[in-house]
Amino acid sequence: MPAYEGKGGGVDLARTTDTDARRRELLELVLERNPFQRERAEALGVAGATELADLPPLTKRELVEDQGRHPPFGTNLTYPIAEYTQLWQTSGTTGRPLRVLDTADDWAWWRRLFAHTLTVAGVRSEDRVGLGFSFGPHVQFWASQEGLQEVGAMAVLLGGMTSVQRLQTLGEIEATAVWCTPTYALRLLEVAVQERLEPALESVRLVLCTGEPGASLPGVRSRIEEGFGARCVDHAGLTEAGPFGHPCSEGHGLHVLESEFVCEILDEELRPTQPGARGELVLTPLGRTGYPVLRYRTGDVVVNTDERCPAGHSDRWLPGGIVGRTDDMAIIRGMNVYPSAVEEAVRRVRGSGEYRITFYTEPSGMDEIKLEVELEEGGGARRLQDTMRQQLGLRVRVVPVTPGVLPRPNGKARRVVDARTRRFS
Repeated sequence: MPAYEGKGGGVDLARTTDTDARRRELLELVLERNPFQRERAEALGVAGATELADLPPLTKRELVEDQGRHPPFGTNLTYPIAEYTQLWQTSGTTGRPLRVLDTADDWAWWRRLFAHTLTVAGVRSEDRVGLGFSFGPHVQFWASQEGLQEVGAMAVLLGGMTSVQRLQTLGEIEATAVWCTPTYALRLLEVAVQERLEPALESVRLVLCTGEPGASLPGVRSRIEEGFGARCVDHAGLTEAGPFGHPCSEGHGLHVLESEFVCEILDEELRPTQPGARGELVLTPLGRTGYPVLRYRTGDVVVNTDERCPAGHSDRWLPGGIVGRTDDMAIIRGMNVYPSAVEEAVRRVRGSGEYRITFYTEPSGMDEIKLEVELEEGGGARRLQDTMRQQLGLRVRVVPVTPGVLPRPNGKARRVVDARTRRFS
């Protein structure tokens, strides 16, 4: 894996300082200066913690509730407010948005890590990268632009444009890469075919995906690569934690940058998972001290493995990338159902288009799954139903619909409807 040295001989993220020492320094700094972290440790009886493992995992809800009690920024601030130069906001998809602040040093850390991700992905200084983002208050958009500046590539900002305008721009400037969610990559392909703008994508050699499970799923990745005629790679990050997952060019999936993040994979009881088991990714960023999150529960579901990727990279390998979200998972008749598993099956059916998943309750009280999916005439419904039964161990009601009927997302997809009857004991 190529190391990123930065412009002018900056930090080499492949040759790091002692991570154990950095853990201790971070913990000492935070418990001394950060009111939220100090009071939380005192309330939980671990005020004298000397190791990260002494602290219980942290949830987003705790941070949001702290900001509710102490508006507008909360108390998870290690330094005086005048030292903060950036303010970000989470999407609020699953609750009230969280405001996250960065100091100048923390923002420089973001920039270096994004540059490292781009270097590993194969982005070069001569590349022209179309950014299919709206550039609102979310850190991903701005950090991607900063990372491109760091490696010397051209950032082509596509915010405020329709999909047709974006395709026209990509073609006119002969973009060599596109950066967006996997959902939007598929949407661009759909619009390109509808508007006969396929030539606009001929210069693209790389599609960088982020923001949702998808690009690490073989069915989704192959659909994008076939449509663009380009390589598709995944990367991952969180507003709260930073850009933690960079692509593995040899084995697909992601690597967690362990020089900058303490990485754990925990089960529902918050115990380490066994190899081969799914669990929640828990992270501690070592280079972000202004708004620290110690043992942060990301909500991302990954598969724990002790395998090494085919290239022998040293960082922890997640061959399937992010396979789901804890807040997306539904328990249907005792089985864990992840929407990403449904998407993988849908994308493997040739000619399939948009889809929608509905969890609902029958009059008998039994929870069921309905999958509405756009399919070409006579194509794939029975095979898709059989695949769902094999993968999920459940019967899924597959409802073919006419192409173009379901709504088209332009960013992160919202394809799950939970209409189950809530039963309380």
